[in-house]
Amino acid sequence: MSYFNMEDPIVGGHSAEKVALRRAVGLAYDIGAEIRGVRRGQAIAAQAPMAPHTYGYDPDLRTANSTHDPALAKALLDTYGYVDRDGDGWRELPDGRPLVLHFATQSSQIDRQFNENWQKSLSAVGLRIAFQAAQWPENLKAARAGRLQMWSLGMSADAPDGQPALEAMYGPSAGDGNLARFKLDAFDDIYRRMLVLPDGAERAALFPEAVKLVVAYMPYRFHTHRISTDLNHPWLIGYRQPQFRIGFWQYVEVDPAERARLAR
Repeated sequence: MSYFNMEDPIVGGHSAEKVALRRAVGLAYDIGAEIRGVRRGQAIAAQAPMAPHTYGYDPDLRTANSTHDPALAKALLDTYGYVDRDGDGWRELPDGRPLVLHFATQSSQIDRQFNENWQKSLSAVGLRIAFQAAQWPENLKAARAGRLQMWSLGMSADAPDGQPALEAMYGPSAGDGNLARFKLDAFDDIYRRMLVLPDGAERAALFPEAVKLVVAYMPYRFHTHRISTDLNHPWLIGYRQPQFRIGFWQYVEVDPAERARLAR
């Protein structure tokens, strides 16, 4: 996922033109190129923050979050005054000031691939983007302090419930789980109701309501749900990749006799 700092003077805020800018950026981003190129096909486009196999995830849901539509992105930018006033090929802010999106990143090979996709995607709609590389822990520290305008990172489900994924938009978690610093009373009310309701039709109905608000205001552009492919040898005992836990090595053993037999 990539987030927009909702307190940033360029990409943040709830006004119509700021929402339009964020949604245009999301529409411009080529998620298909990410899946085919960077992910090598090992991902599906995310429609919402909840991960597959968690409560609240709907495999049939389709939202604008996953849409790649440069034409619509251009139309949104034009409508809200993000136009090229000086003829240099790049759009300016509605008040005429230069518009440059600042994206925090790292120096790894995969980050460079992501950056290339961002660069190509936004250039296609006339938006400039500048990348600022640092170590991941430094970016996380800056993100929590609200000093980054945009940054990408991932999260993994550690429980069968989908509500923890929504903490990324919960106002009281700003600066912690909510790196976007998104604060919306309507969303916070839904989140708090989820906390006290048992699983059932009433609670399940709140997930799509929360998603509608997230997609509409777009504090995050959710990219993909990643697919992990594992290869293990037949002499590995106890191997089972759990759905909600990343670490599993403490539960496996190697059978030396089986390894030696198969190696002959």
